[in-house]
Amino acid sequence: MAKFSAKAVTFLKGRHFGKLATIQKDGSPHVTPIWYMLDRGKLIVNTTTDRVKYHNIRRDPRVALLVDDGYPYVMIKGEARVARERDAKKDIETLAIRYRGEEAGRKAARGRYWKDPRVSLEIVPKKVVVGL
Repeated sequence: MAKFSAKAVTFLKGRHFGKLATIQKDGSPHVTPIWYMLDRGKLIVNTTTDRVKYHNIRRDPRVALLVDDGYPYVMIKGEARVARERDAKKDIETLAIRYRGEEAGRKAARGRYWKDPRVSLEIVPKKVVVGL
């Protein structure tokens, strides 16, 4: 597992969106914007089970996640897995609060986000590229 530098951790703790790249059946990339959080050296994202990224990761765990603010960026290459031991509803609530604020995040999580079957995905970094 690759480690994040202190500078990368500080940047990743900012409220930036990530761009998650997964591999489709035909080998082409699929890239989507996503919320993320750092947890013990791994990245956690959350999605519904009907999303393309979920199916892609179940078939091929290789991913890349770009977190940027224009030119400053951190790019992570690694493998993702469905983290069934995590509480996916708690994770989406934590992410919603992180990105939308306490009140709006709780309201959105417990309303709209909890209605669909959700999973948390854990990304284990294999390579970290920092452009800060």
